[in-house]
Amino acid sequence: GVDVDAIVATAAAELEAQMAGQDDNDNDNDNDDEEQEEQDGDTPHLPCIHTLNKIMHALLRVITRQQQRRWQPLPRRSLSDFSTDAAFAAGDMVIARECARGGKSALIGPLTLTGHYATRRGVLHHSDILGRHTRDRIPARTSQASSGGTFMVHHPTLGEYTELSARARTPVYAKDAAAILGLLDVAPGERVLEAGTGNGALTLYLARAVGSHGLVDTVERSAAASQHAQHLVAGFRRAQFAPQVRFHVGSVDAVVQQLAEPHRESQGFPRDNLVAPLFSGAVLDLPTPWTVLPHVYRVLCTDRFVVCYLPSMSQVMELVRACAPWPLLVEDVVEVVWRRWDVRAAVVRNPEPKSTALEEAPPMVCRPTHTPTGHTAFLVQLRKCAA
Repeated sequence: GVDVDAIVATAAAELEAQMAGQDDNDNDNDNDDEEQEEQDGDTPHLPCIHTLNKIMHALLRVITRQQQRRWQPLPRRSLSDFSTDAAFAAGDMVIARECARGGKSALIGPLTLTGHYATRRGVLHHSDILGRHTRDRIPARTSQASSGGTFMVHHPTLGEYTELSARARTPVYAKDAAAILGLLDVAPGERVLEAGTGNGALTLYLARAVGSHGLVDTVERSAAASQHAQHLVAGFRRAQFAPQVRFHVGSVDAVVQQLAEPHRESQGFPRDNLVAPLFSGAVLDLPTPWTVLPHVYRVLCTDRFVVCYLPSMSQVMELVRACAPWPLLVEDVVEVVWRRWDVRAAVVRNPEPKSTALEEAPPMVCRPTHTPTGHTAFLVQLRKCAA
């Protein structure tokens, strides 16, 4: 990923400029050396050790600057750019809703000048969306004489973005993410640990909750899953929340030890002190969270919370048994149920003539939707009771 030719060229230019002044001062003292070189003819002149050191330092400076530019986060976009008055620009993600009863929604982007998205009602070209505003209607193009469908575009919410984006793992849905944030009692400016990055959906919710002055350390064993999560975080609102997220690949115990050591030294804790409070909260999305509790407990602030995301009740019972030797109080066990309802005005096909009832109070449809919302997970809230 490093352009060696560009580095060498830049370093050579810097070295030449640096040594130009020195050569001018040394010209008067080098007459004897020039006469000796003329006598030597084509004998190659080997650079001295001092010159080689200068070359190496110049190369290292250029490589360091390139690496800093390479890992520099994307420019952050202000929240005002995502208001209803903001026009869509290249790189934006867009929700397109079909303007018809029962029409579906699609997540389109990042927008480019040549991109397009095929739907059952025609093709939506990115160039038709660029420069338009939220809630504008965009016609889909078709190859036939008949016109295609019409779609309304707007900026995606965080829930829409995480649920409609490509998945490497099953995401934490909005209903569970909101409950986790409530159970953690996380506030702007705090630092949170996430064990099990997964799809990266919960990472975005945590990053938004801690704000620009907070920090989320997220740990994932799979490098491929961590890379996918980084791509997901960077794709939402032009990486608006990416600066406050640090991705780690490895085991939870190794990463926690790596993070706790410099914190222990900076806070003046002795090296034999196993407790170094570092995080204001932790989320464990792991199949066996009880195996990492001793490591997470050491770096959690007193009277703060750990929330475990567990699909089955057998895991919940095992976790509760594992908490017995530790000063961890099981505060709550929650299952979030989300049920959508269909509430709208009814269409009366054969109204009775001269009926005033319909004019005063039109009939309504009020029933649960047919979309099933099954069980996702149990949320276990643990409180650290002692240091």
